[in-house]
Amino acid sequence: MSFASGALFVGLLDTGSGDDRVDALRDAGARVSTATVAERPGGVREDLSEDVVRGYSARLVVAVPGGPERLVVKGAYTYDKPRAGAEVTVLWAPSAAQLGGYVHERKDLRALAGGRWSAFSGGADGRDALVAFVLVMVVGCVLAAVFTFTAGPGALQGLAWSPGVQTVRAALVVAVFLGWRPLLLGDEAGLPEELFAGAGFILALLVYVFTSVGTIGDD
Repeated sequence: MSFASGALFVGLLDTGSGDDRVDALRDAGARVSTATVAERPGGVREDLSEDVVRGYSARLVVAVPGGPERLVVKGAYTYDKPRAGAEVTVLWAPSAAQLGGYVHERKDLRALAGGRWSAFSGGADGRDALVAFVLVMVVGCVLAAVFTFTAGPGALQGLAWSPGVQTVRAALVVAVFLGWRPLLLGDEAGLPEELFAGAGFILALLVYVFTSVGTIGDD
């Protein structure tokens, strides 16, 4: 249960934009298009991590085929240094060009446009989430092996038939399911859901560890 919650949590690491512009664009009927940078980018800044350039943020003016020839994109994030004539993928709303656009190559713009979340989507954030997912599963397998092979059959049977332990675990399962229900239905993860995801993973792990640790070494 704990690691199922953890798997869902890390799958959400690449979702959400953290930008109110996306909500406004989505409300206005956002779509995703390939656009061309029409002017020299302004305010170009490097995104540095341990002196390694991971990407660039800049103010772009882009031309969208079948749309505006001048669409302003503030805080656009790209892996390559932006330049006039380069192509970028932009989230924009045909009915509200005044809102500008949203460019972020670490995000799944189509998922953001639909107000949905998608685990392990394309881009660096999706790869980071996949690595975290693998780590969670490895830790889960290690702990499962510890509690399976270090406890005697009598101790495990007693734990399985313990009304108190099973009541606590059942209540935890119900609580985590109810908290995760909006996300399981495909809604975009908000801050409360993300906080619950992390807390649910840690809480489930602690409950299962402390209700099982007494069986280690028993017959």
